[in-house]
Amino acid sequence: MTYNIARVLDLYRDRRRDHVALRFEGTERTYGELGGDVDALAVSMRGLGISDGDRIGLLGLNSDRYLLMCLAAARIGAIFVPLNTRLQGEELSYLIDHAGLSALAVDEELWTLAQQALALTSARPRLLGLHGTNPDAPDVDALIANAFGASCAAADVGADDVQRIMYTSGTTSRPKGVVITHGNVAWNTIAQVTDLGLGADDRVLNFAPMYHVGGLDLPGVSTFAVGATMTVMRRFDPRSILETIERDGITGMVMVATMVHMMRDVAGWDTFDSSSLRWMIFGQVPEALFEETSRVFPTARLIDGYGLTETCGGVAYNDAAHALSKLGSVGQPLAHVDIAVVDDLGGSVARGETGEVVVRGPKVTPGYWCDAEATQSAWRDGWFHTGDIGRLDEDGYLFVVDRKKDMIRSGGENVASAEIERVLMEHPCVAEVAAVARPDDRWGEVPVAFVAARPGAECDKSELIEFCEQRLARFKVPKAVYVVDALPRNPSGKVLKRDLREGLVAT
Repeated sequence: MTYNIARVLDLYRDRRRDHVALRFEGTERTYGELGGDVDALAVSMRGLGISDGDRIGLLGLNSDRYLLMCLAAARIGAIFVPLNTRLQGEELSYLIDHAGLSALAVDEELWTLAQQALALTSARPRLLGLHGTNPDAPDVDALIANAFGASCAAADVGADDVQRIMYTSGTTSRPKGVVITHGNVAWNTIAQVTDLGLGADDRVLNFAPMYHVGGLDLPGVSTFAVGATMTVMRRFDPRSILETIERDGITGMVMVATMVHMMRDVAGWDTFDSSSLRWMIFGQVPEALFEETSRVFPTARLIDGYGLTETCGGVAYNDAAHALSKLGSVGQPLAHVDIAVVDDLGGSVARGETGEVVVRGPKVTPGYWCDAEATQSAWRDGWFHTGDIGRLDEDGYLFVVDRKKDMIRSGGENVASAEIERVLMEHPCVAEVAAVARPDDRWGEVPVAFVAARPGAECDKSELIEFCEQRLARFKVPKAVYVVDALPRNPSGKVLKRDLREGLVAT
């Protein structure tokens, strides 16, 4: 039995040959055209000596060619390695070496960055042009043209064969390469199709970076598994998203919750027709932002969800029937996924008690690339340990409380930084917030918050503390609020709480 995701193209190039599969910047590819282009690209890649098991790096922004390369790599059984475009040369050089890249496909506007990375490593992967042309490398369009009309049978891969390697952001050490197998992708497709009710008439908008599971797996390539249409945007742009929803009749998309503020700030946002939108996935939003999103997209099922790179995307979604009654929950496990909450010894905790969230199922990674120690540390007794703190309520709905390392321990009490952040995000002046622990002689640690104001707004520190006092237990209220221009983030966009904590110690 083969699990190759590229096999879906064989099905729909005949059954839905003239149906639009992919839209990008004014161009369209039907399933017939998509299947033909992927075959031709795969044949040309084999002609360049790229074969089964070789690793192909992709350094590029979202585009139709990005997906063509992803599918063509799967077609020939190669392993593709999406690289974060926000990294620096030294960081990329480590990934190139660690993955052992045989080839590297690069966007036209990222050639300088690629050359900086390659100058720092002895690796010499074959260079390809991903989007746009470059005289030093054959580009995707030329490779397709060279073998246009040729056919390429999909490699016969099993569930355990590696489909891709996705590197985590590595906030405290070198990034880890998460192994995603063809089986992981297949089972993720089953989970996404089942929970979202995906069908051939869906039109999915994808602007999440494809070097993240948000772009490739929510529902990402699962769109093609049902013969639906994906519209790809190169990058996030609030007005363009509203225009695209209206023009293409978009039915679903994935959005980082804080982007909703930016959508709401678009002049005339409420004049756009978004009535086609029936679902939108985001993660762990406070009540005020949930209500705001409902006003921007009134017809959509707003899905609070939870997932990781290691789980090939989402493993829990809140269902429509409990979107309000279980507000703040990320829902129940998706199909064929088990979720539990355990103590430090791995024993189950009672419902309502907090502990570490652990996950198992066929869409969970088997481990990390060339890192047996990290794999062994994360996997114990058949469960993947996420490092997140959560609780299951009496109905089995998961509430993610915090990251283990971000829990604040003040005077014998555990304070979840995420709880403080959710409260402060409800204040109209706040655009983003991060709560961290500050060392304290009396209490060991006390919570403090770093806040960035919304455009045109001013945040009063005393007012924000009083706002928290009205909504939080006294020991949870930040002992100080620091107003900053912006929160420090790593290349993947995650807030660097470590930098905030270190800044407190330094001062």
